[in-house]
Amino acid sequence: MTKYTTFKTFEKNFPYQIWKIVADAASRQIAVELRDTESTCAILYIFDFDGNELLKHKEIDEKEWTLESIQHHTLILKRVGDTQPVKEGILFLDMQGTPRHLWQEYTWIDTYRDVVKVRHRNFQSGFEEYIDVKTLEKKANTGQEQEYCSAIKMPVPYSGNLPPYLQHVAIQDLPWISRAADRILWSYHTKEHGHYHLNLSVADASKLLVTQCLLSDMPKMIPQPYFQIENQIFLMSYNKRKIVSYLV
Repeated sequence: MTKYTTFKTFEKNFPYQIWKIVADAASRQIAVELRDTESTCAILYIFDFDGNELLKHKEIDEKEWTLESIQHHTLILKRVGDTQPVKEGILFLDMQGTPRHLWQEYTWIDTYRDVVKVRHRNFQSGFEEYIDVKTLEKKANTGQEQEYCSAIKMPVPYSGNLPPYLQHVAIQDLPWISRAADRILWSYHTKEHGHYHLNLSVADASKLLVTQCLLSDMPKMIPQPYFQIENQIFLMSYNKRKIVSYLV
């Protein structure tokens, strides 16, 4: 019988802290937004689920732009700000960071599968339109019920009775739990010499398959261990400058 193992698929380091992460499960691509510590402008990266880099260090000139989504090999950015008046805007970039189209007259409302819901800046409510991500065409109604396209799952805190294979572990705070096919994923912190370790235990319905330390020697516990797409998990390091991914 083959011993069960987890596999590290990639590890990516970044020059600044991670501000936002979005993913497209259909294209198996992840986009990451950093923020330059001096200019506070967004810096964008794209890589696939195997860690191959598709776009590196694409700097955005205006700090009001932020990453909203990635779909159909297109980065979707919206322009936001804390003060009024805020310049409206929606920007589509291709995989090379080249603008596909800029709409300065529209305000972003929401993002669904295949379309972005927008409103002209002259209106405070109503009069919504939809921009097709693939064709760039605008329409007043898509003619179909809109679906959110995120396939990201987050583990949830668990407060019930632990299975026997975890009862001996000195777990700090609550563990988290999620599923990957027929496997159960347990993530939890342990403490050693004043520092915390984030661990992952993978089990089937009856027994523990493997336990692995994901992050070690952290001064504090992290508030959310990872996000998951199908049988692949993605987690940030404590300093938010690294993404590590495992197949489970």
